[in-house]
Amino acid sequence: MSLCLAISGTLNREDFSRFDAEFCNPTVQRMLEKSASVKAALQNLTTIPIKSSNELVEAAKVASSAPGFDVIQIRPSGYGYIIKTSAAPEGMAPQEQQVTAEQAQAAGVPQEAMQQADEQGVSTMTQVEAAPDPMTEQAQPAASFGTYKVTNAENGRQVVGFVIPGLFDPMSGQPTQQSVFTTGNSYALQPQIMGTLTGISFNLPEAPVPRGLGIFYKTDGKSLMATVPYTIVSEVTVEGRTYYSAQTQEGAEVQIVMSEGLQRPVASSPQELVMPADFKFLPLDNPIQLAGGENMMKAAQAHAYHTMGEFRAWDGGCSLKGPVFEKVGSGEHSIADGLFYMAASGVPQNLAVAVLEKAAHTQKPVRLYGLHQLSNREEWYREIEKEAAAEMQKVAKYMPKKHCLLKEACAISMDKEASALVGTAAVDSILALNFLNPENLESFAEYIPQLKESAEKLAHLVLACQLGMQSVSKTAAVRAMFAIENTLEGLESLKQYKV
Repeated sequence: MSLCLAISGTLNREDFSRFDAEFCNPTVQRMLEKSASVKAALQNLTTIPIKSSNELVEAAKVASSAPGFDVIQIRPSGYGYIIKTSAAPEGMAPQEQQVTAEQAQAAGVPQEAMQQADEQGVSTMTQVEAAPDPMTEQAQPAASFGTYKVTNAENGRQVVGFVIPGLFDPMSGQPTQQSVFTTGNSYALQPQIMGTLTGISFNLPEAPVPRGLGIFYKTDGKSLMATVPYTIVSEVTVEGRTYYSAQTQEGAEVQIVMSEGLQRPVASSPQELVMPADFKFLPLDNPIQLAGGENMMKAAQAHAYHTMGEFRAWDGGCSLKGPVFEKVGSGEHSIADGLFYMAASGVPQNLAVAVLEKAAHTQKPVRLYGLHQLSNREEWYREIEKEAAAEMQKVAKYMPKKHCLLKEACAISMDKEASALVGTAAVDSILALNFLNPENLESFAEYIPQLKESAEKLAHLVLACQLGMQSVSKTAAVRAMFAIENTLEGLESLKQYKV
């Protein structure tokens, strides 16, 4: 008989609370990972799939071992070539293999790469591209509309978005000194925005219905007009007339009415603005602070440092240093190995050769910026394991916190229609997770008198079978009798233990 029937009558609110608390414990989570029946049962009681950290890590390893490499290097060796490959810049695990010319061609190595290897001694191909050198770009005040590359003052990272200078104030009827920068996901409102013009596009983001903080704007594909920001509080309709209840940046309450036929926004009164109906609304969410002037240069320098590689070279060898190679690649190498690590960080062979030649000629280090930091596969796996552990914590967080969980488990195990979803053994496994308590043990001990009576009746039945009763199997009756006697011995022993 299932434990469900045996202990369901003694379960109480504290049992459910204890289960919730235990499930959040990493030790219990590891227990669940090892028990297929428990996981199968919980899958039917939760809406979030349960995956163990090992499963997540192994899946990532399988994905990472799929065909395809970011860096491929070919070097002549004997009558064939040595092919060196690796993923890059993260998860680097360089591997080398000796192949013949025919095998290299069959593997898809380009003929021009084999020819370059024969002529120069090495050919390195990379899919990694370095970012533009942040130290070579000179930021200027954004005086006209366009897309600009700016610098986030908080982390020094460069961001590309729209800059709209000289926002129009309908109350005064004049442009202001205020500018807005927006990516659609973040924005900055500043008197002056420093950046590098990257292009001009009038495909600005917009909201179908004005909401929250934002600006009204209109463009004809050649020019653009945008207002100062307003905070839309609500949409109001009174006697068939619709307007937006809003607030100015100073906190004053105004009504914004959309009207046909206007060319530009106007103020009909100190408390009402009339906006052309063809003006769109651009919401401003997630404020950021942009660096400007000297601060921008300092932020760019701080960011550039983390993308820096320092190179030295001499006859037959080279040295790689800098933050880019701190984890992988730092130190002295042969020219071929140096070219391989440089390619992994984003420096193609033609540029890498020129850099090493310059370093060897001047006998001074050459620095490049905008490169990608290298990391090995073990570190990459550790990051995956951290993500897997975080995923397991999410599972624990979203575990249903409801006191009927075990009752549902019992109901599922007893319902014939639901038996296909969760087996009795699976539910028993759930109930066995720290749910035995003194009350449960006492309930089991209370069954002893009834079981003794059943054992006596089975003994009479065995005697009847021996005397000629054919309708009951004598073997089955004997087994049942001894099974109950063994059960009685176990229940008697429960009195000697405490939970």
